[in-house]
Amino acid sequence: MRFREIYRTEVLQSRRDRSRRALFWSRVTGIALMLTIGAALRADPALRTALMNAGMNAMLRIADTQGTTQVPKTQTAQASPTQGPLPVSRIKINRPAATANETATSQAQETGRELSRAREIE
Repeated sequence: MRFREIYRTEVLQSRRDRSRRALFWSRVTGIALMLTIGAALRADPALRTALMNAGMNAMLRIADTQGTTQVPKTQTAQASPTQGPLPVSRIKINRPAATANETATSQAQETGRELSRAREIE
């Protein structure tokens, strides 16, 4: 083997070793962060409640904004009055959008009621 080939194989091996080492330490760091966040949420019920409420409020806002999308009115002379509202998204769901929004909202409200009952028990 010539020096060029030996050097190339050593460089490739070095890169593989660094890659494996980086992957290992990224996993260790991720596990440590998950444990730290889990311990913080377990130890502080106020923080857990605040995060839960923020998540529920965000989901309610998302559900409300998807159901009340307004289509801007066209001001051109060629606009036909029979045009319906534009679709909210191109994702096809097997149920009407109003039913999906009502279902999400009712599930969020029911979860909120259950959580408030659980807080009263504690």
